[in-house]
Amino acid sequence: MLLCYMQTADGRILNLGVICVNNEDNIKKLLATKQCQNCDLSGVNLSGANLPNANLSGANLSGANLSGANLSGADLSGANLSDANVTDANLSDANLTGAIMPN
Repeated sequence: MLLCYMQTADGRILNLGVICVNNEDNIKKLLATKQCQNCDLSGVNLSGANLPNANLSGANLSGANLSGANLSGADLSGANLSDANVTDANLSDANLTGAIMPN
């Protein structure tokens, strides 16, 4: 089993899991620019990620681990968050218009 890790700008190590093989470029783009409109980020581990005001409109975040992530002010309009873990995620002032939310 291949495991992938990425170090964030603030020094944290994110375990991206085996899904990173397909999504590595999207994850790098998101962490570097906080922009990833219509990206496939399904199943990724972004727990604890610091992404205030990120643009994730239309992104596929189904099954993603967003626990403890800071998504305050993020644009998640039209995003697919089905089966995503948003436990303790900061979604204050996030745009969730048309988003598919976890059950």
